[in-house]
Amino acid sequence: MQDVKPKWLGSGLVLVCERCSRERIPEETPEIAEKIGDFQLRDWLKTKLKEDGHWGKIRAISTSCMDVCAKGRVTVCIDPMTGGDTPQPMVVDPIGDRDALYDRIVKNLS
Repeated sequence: MQDVKPKWLGSGLVLVCERCSRERIPEETPEIAEKIGDFQLRDWLKTKLKEDGHWGKIRAISTSCMDVCAKGRVTVCIDPMTGGDTPQPMVVDPIGDRDALYDRIVKNLS
């Protein structure tokens, strides 16, 4: 076993439930799935974090189910790696809330 110190250890992770996007929304709310199309929130966050120079110290990763399900929404958890900050789980509209989510991520993890 080897300990490592990734760049995001000083800032944090954004966990994005892959099951919500790929299974639950298409199965439970096909009309929302049609509106979303092939958009993937985690991929969008990754691209935006890279464009704005935050990628590395902030990572957006896919997870399996976090057991917080809301119809037509994606579960996300902002997990700061600093001191006394606690993880911030939430459910978001992957299209409508993405900019507000991004702003909250940068504010809380930069």
